[in-house]
Amino acid sequence: MKSKRLRNLFNYLYSRGKQEEGAVYVLFAVLLVPFIIFAAIAIEVSRVSYINTQLAYAADAAALAAARYNINDAQANGQKIFYANFKNGTQDVFVTPQIVVSSDQKYVSVSVSGLMPTILGRFASILSLHVKAFSQVQRSFEGLELALVLDVTGSMASNNKISGLISAARNLIDVIYGPNNTKENMAVSIVPYVATVNIGPEHTSWLSDPTTLTKFPKNVPWEGCVKAIDTGSVMDKDDAPSSTRKWPVYFVESTLGKYGSNKGDNDWEEKPAGSVNVVTPIPNVKIGPNRSCGPSIMPLTNNRDALKAKISTFKPTYGGGTFGNLGLVWGWNTISPKWNGKWGSINPQAYDKVTKYLLIMTDGENQWFDESGYQPTGDPTAYGRLQDNLLGTTTISQTRGKIDSRLLDLCTKIKATGIQIFTVTFQVSDSQAKNIYKQCASKPEWAFQAESSQQLYTFFTQIGEAVKKIIIVK
Repeated sequence: MKSKRLRNLFNYLYSRGKQEEGAVYVLFAVLLVPFIIFAAIAIEVSRVSYINTQLAYAADAAALAAARYNINDAQANGQKIFYANFKNGTQDVFVTPQIVVSSDQKYVSVSVSGLMPTILGRFASILSLHVKAFSQVQRSFEGLELALVLDVTGSMASNNKISGLISAARNLIDVIYGPNNTKENMAVSIVPYVATVNIGPEHTSWLSDPTTLTKFPKNVPWEGCVKAIDTGSVMDKDDAPSSTRKWPVYFVESTLGKYGSNKGDNDWEEKPAGSVNVVTPIPNVKIGPNRSCGPSIMPLTNNRDALKAKISTFKPTYGGGTFGNLGLVWGWNTISPKWNGKWGSINPQAYDKVTKYLLIMTDGENQWFDESGYQPTGDPTAYGRLQDNLLGTTTISQTRGKIDSRLLDLCTKIKATGIQIFTVTFQVSDSQAKNIYKQCASKPEWAFQAESSQQLYTFFTQIGEAVKKIIIVK
């Protein structure tokens, strides 16, 4: 519809056409009117398209934010992110996003609509145009299994790194579970590792030599650590379950009197009452038949509070060294479907039923530690003593290469199953160690290098958000 101004313009030009050069004006008028109309339409269509694109981008971001974080704060989180991506007043458009969470909390929708004033509205009766956007995301209910493989070796005591780990890991659990203590089809396992791994003292049926348990003093029973390898048998290279494989008991004999006048690195004796008398104490090291045995595995559970409580118990375990490959293989065992029915907890599901992740964190390079000033060379580990040659070397300087090789082999095998791996090094300066864990990660951007407890907290938060599957469905 032509406006009054357009009609006046046409009439003016038409009247000039009655003059000597009027024919030119008439032709110009005939061409000018549609040109103005089409130009106006093109400009407004372009503006509407631009605003709709910006609104759609902001709505997607708002829906993702509302779904990803605490669902009880969906409105606040969604609006905050929406306005961070769309500034009210852009092209004179002012809108308020409508954020709706479905009753089952599986979907979050964001709708937005408003009016955009037209620039050329004074030439026509169209003073504004409608702009809108809609986004809907599906929250993570399709299934998740996550193995947290965490270094709790003695070096975690320096710079109070253990406290930083506890804080970061507990927050990761909160990110995944939000305000819910449990979530359907979402489970997490925790695998602390040192120079051996503790499977839990309840799993005596998994042992290849259960009679060794009788060697422990009555009041100092087996804590649950196992060896990784025995003569002619290898248990650190795949996820074969306890129904087809057994593990030797991790029992560390006393070194008392075995090295003449030299002090042993595990000098203890059994008291008549069945307790242990530490003859040669080593600062911070737990001397005895369970020497340097760390905290036990927590198999898959969907209980948020139980997971956080387990993490809070972590303390540095001194002695032995750092064997990331052992943490990795036992982390795999906790989420491998081959172990269905073995852990006595939530069963690991088939690879095609849920998305599986493994996070491995360390604060140093892999190493076989040797307590200086004590005999023999090399602390006791899941590979026995260094002179046992169960790792393929009797030279301590060569052990790192052996452990690294085993770790990378496991990384390849685990990723081949579809399990996705995150790696986190924590205040690690060694470039070789950083490179090893970068190779292990499923993606280069999933190899995190934290230089502080705050960075560790941030990275664990990012990982928690990454494993929560949120899909834009509309």
